[in-house]
Parts: sequence; C-alpha cells; structure tokens
Amino acid sequence: MPSAEQLAHIQPNDGDGASVVENDDGSTQTTWPDGTVRVDEVDGTVMVTFPDFSVLNIEIDGTRTLNDVNGRPLDPATGEPLSGSPGEETPTPPPTTVEQLSELLDGVSAIADLAGAKGVLRAFGVAAVVDQEYGALSELAMAFGEALEGELSPVNWFTQPLKMLLAVIKAIETEERGTAMRSWCYTVVYDALGMGSPPEPAFSGSLGGPDQDALDQEWWDDARKKAEEQVADGQDGVALRNRVMLVIAKCGGDASSAVTELWAAACRKSGDDGSAGLLAAYPRLSWPEPTGA
Repeated sequence: MPSAEQLAHIQPNDGDGASVVENDDGSTQTTWPDGTVRVDEVDGTVMVTFPDFSVLNIEIDGTRTLNDVNGRPLDPATGEPLSGSPGEETPTPPPTTVEQLSELLDGVSAIADLAGAKGVLRAFGVAAVVDQEYGALSELAMAFGEALEGELSPVNWFTQPLKMLLAVIKAIETEERGTAMRSWCYTVVYDALGMGSPPEPAFSGSLGGPDQDALDQEWWDDARKKAEEQVADGQDGVALRNRVMLVIAKCGGDASSAVTELWAAACRKSGDDGSAGLLAAYPRLSWPEPTGA
C-alpha cells in the first residue's frame, strides 16, 4: 500500500525525475522513476496508480478514494486499510508469471475489478490503449503471446462461449442474429462492470413490421439469458468475466469501445464482418444504452 508520504506527493516537482506526456485523447500522463503513474483526464478527474498497483481516484470536487489492487478500500491520506485489522494478510499482487496469468484466464482466481484488470496489464507491460479499431483482442494476443508461450491466445478467449451462442443463432436471419450477438456483448460487459443486466432497447420500426420487432426482442432476451447463464457457470463464468475485464482494461476502461470490440469479434466469428454485413451496418455500439435492431 502507498505510504502517507507517497500520497502527499502526487504532483510533479522540479528534480523528482517525473516525465509528463500529452496523450492523443487529451489526457496528461505523469510518470515517476518509482513507477507511480498519474493520469489527468480531460474531464478534470485524476487517477494515480502506485507501484503496488493501488489506485487513487480524485473526482472533480476533490473527493478522493483509494483502493488496493484487489479493490479493498484504503485511507486516501495514510494508505492504511479502512476495514480489518492492521496485521491482516497482505493482498495478492497482480500476476507476474505465466502460471498466475493462466489461473486468471482459466477462472481459478478472479479479478476483483477494473483497477485489478489494469494492474494485470501493467504487470505485463501491456498498454491500456487500442492502436487499431477492432484490434483489442489481437493486440492482447500479441502482448501476452510471448509470456503464454503459445499455450493460450486471447484471440480464442471467447471462442467457446461464442460457439455456444452461434450454434443456436447461426441459422436464423441476419437481423435477429445481430440482435442476439449485441445482446450477448452488452450482457457480459455490464456483468463485468458490476452493472447488472443491460436495459432492453426499444424494438420498433423494423422493415419487417411489428412481427419482426417482436422477434428481435425475443432473440435479445434469449441471448441475454444465455450470457447470464455463462457468466454464472462456476469457474468458466469467472474465466469469462476475467477475460471481459481485461478487454475493457485494454480499451482504457472505455466500456463503449470494449462492447464494440466484442461485437466486432462476434461478427468475424459469424461471418458478418463483410462490406455489407452486420459490422458495416453497426460499426460502433452505443453506451450505456444498448443498440437494438
């Protein structure tokens, strides 16, 4: 956990070795030699990540919250735990070995929250930014590929759950298939962020008329239930949630980008990524209100 002295010195000062970089999204990143990183967002909020991956968030009104890598609350002034005895066991740090990472990907252990997922990326030197549109999964594969020694590729993380979904919807018409795939993507992202079930979009105005609208709604509900079953399926569900959180972290914590990346992966898997396919019709999904039909 960060010390009171570390928490009191989160502004760059002359001679402290800090480097300041302006990011393409307008945010400013300050990095200190000890590994502390401060990001000033364009909306005025601040996130400071310390060497042990504890995260200090500062809201626009100055409110501060501090959490360790497992999401446990700490005193933002002293760094001490807000609950539990001072002598309680030290939280497990982010994985730094192939074995530890594989345990996360297999669902043996769980990533507590988005801050923990970002800590995993930092531990392996993976940038929390997507360089190419629809490239989050392939970029994760490249970044983790060497560490995993070819045993597991992030490109295939969603193959089995998507196969289960696509086995049901592959033969249906394109419109319903797109509705079902979007429902699945929204459901797993909402779940990973602890937001419950996604709100149901309004289904109206289909070229197929009211009967088609009703059919779209039916497929949305069925795919949502399928996704909810998958994330609740014991160790496999933990693994799926962990993987989704890593994708969200790779997208810089931007849920809109993450749900779009999963949607693009689903379209590629179903063969709907051509110039006249579903991905072309819906190149980017809305957030937090879902894109319906």
